[in-house]
Amino acid sequence: MSGFEIAGVVLGSLPLLISALEHYSNGVSTIKSMQKYKSVFEYLHASFVTNMAIYRNSLEELLSHLMLSDSQLYQLLEETDESAWENPDLVSSLRDLLGHNYLPFKSSVKQLNKKVIMFGHKLQLDNKFKPSWVADSGHVNTQARDGFFKSPLNRIRGGFNSEKYKQLLLSLQDDINRIAALTSGAIVLEPLRIERKRRANATYWASFQKYAEGLYESLNSRWSSQCSCQCPHEANLRLELRKDGTNRAATFKILFSFDTDLATSSLPWDWRAVEIEPSEDVNCTTIQRAHVHPKIVLHSAPDTQDSWIRCVQAAPKIKDLCKALENGAQTACCIGTLDDVAFKHHIHSAVLPTLQGRIHKRTTLQDILETHAGTGFQIKEKCTLALTLANAVFQLHDTPWLGDTWSMKDIFILSHSQTPVWSNQPYVSKSFTSSTSSTQFCASKLRVIKNATIFALGIALLEISHGRRLNTFETKDDLDGQGNRTLLTDYLIADRLVERIHKRELPNFANAARRCVHCNFEGTAYSLKNDDFRERFYQGVIVPLQQDYDYAMTPVGSA
Repeated sequence: MSGFEIAGVVLGSLPLLISALEHYSNGVSTIKSMQKYKSVFEYLHASFVTNMAIYRNSLEELLSHLMLSDSQLYQLLEETDESAWENPDLVSSLRDLLGHNYLPFKSSVKQLNKKVIMFGHKLQLDNKFKPSWVADSGHVNTQARDGFFKSPLNRIRGGFNSEKYKQLLLSLQDDINRIAALTSGAIVLEPLRIERKRRANATYWASFQKYAEGLYESLNSRWSSQCSCQCPHEANLRLELRKDGTNRAATFKILFSFDTDLATSSLPWDWRAVEIEPSEDVNCTTIQRAHVHPKIVLHSAPDTQDSWIRCVQAAPKIKDLCKALENGAQTACCIGTLDDVAFKHHIHSAVLPTLQGRIHKRTTLQDILETHAGTGFQIKEKCTLALTLANAVFQLHDTPWLGDTWSMKDIFILSHSQTPVWSNQPYVSKSFTSSTSSTQFCASKLRVIKNATIFALGIALLEISHGRRLNTFETKDDLDGQGNRTLLTDYLIADRLVERIHKRELPNFANAARRCVHCNFEGTAYSLKNDDFRERFYQGVIVPLQQDYDYAMTPVGSA
């Protein structure tokens, strides 16, 4: 059993032990020669009542900081249902709350449980902490009780063990006091831990966004002017679900291909799947530091770890990326590193699930909405897509990968023959040509739209909910006097739909969509480059959509 499961066992055992001590106190009072021990058992009883209160208060204080329902709290504290303490989500939440206090808390609870059991043995209680003269119904057999206390052996044992009872009680009190101190200490430090984690995450995601932008600039600098192959290159960045990961390196999974619409000659190769891990170039700083190789995120078996590390250390510099990709085999191998002024990009070939068969075409999410208008997405697809797009905004905002006014036509999935490879593998695509420009729609200039990128996410959530494009909800009230669309048309439609979304979606999804459309995050800053606003967006959009996703992906019967 884990420490938390034992916590529930102890919570159920202590009241039984207190009841047994009360029976002992009443029992010795009926035997004249044993009455001198009555005060001993009364003291033990009173002490256990006090320690029980301290222990229960500690657990209640711990549980009160979690998002638990009243019925769950009642089950844990009042019904003392041991199985309720085995809930994996509860154990995980308590472990996170206790932080570094988790192991000593777990050890103290285990020691406390051992001493409670030992106390029961010394009092000759059964495995239900019940004296031999008390029936399961609570009825006291006075004859059996008097016989127990009149027994010379029990009288001697009681006399000789009275001091040992007190010693064991003191040891038990120490455990309970430690548990109380660990609990209160963890709760006092929780805001500080949360703030440290918030700052660490802010730094991590700011670096992630910087790495994403640096990767694009690295590819663009090599391919924006015509490559020696005379074909326009294309990078398809996979949108992934990433949780807080300050201990993980930033990695990008990319499918390299060509823009076949612009190609004027035969293609030197078809698709190339790679995993790219950027790191800051230590040589670009004025302060010389010892070179530290970037941390590797492994997606292969443990026995391949050594080869991954060796390939980083021996990775060749890539002079011609197109040639390197042409020569790179479709197996796990090191292609090399791209050295730029500020970053190094280690490129490793990968075999992604989408490459198990030949890729015939790309299908945008807008195409899916138009083809299956009104059909909608299945619950798992809806939760996966909503969270993936929200993560894309969080990770790729203000980078060339995701424009301010992105839409569902910018997100695509890959298809084998006529069947889209759905799963959780949407991509964004960028072509590298000499005519590449970054013209932006002026929605961001509308005062009613405070952040165009987040507003675009709000539209995407509405389209995911309805399974239809936003413009299919257009009415004459959304147009100007001549029946033409205006800069406000999309906002008017989105504003109308989002006010009714709570009637068709659960609160997490509905609230996230409403916040995105109105950019309502209770602050005065509206840029995702602002740490405080980025945290508000994370808590107000990513977290609730993550909760819906986790719930949707939970196997039936295990919730």
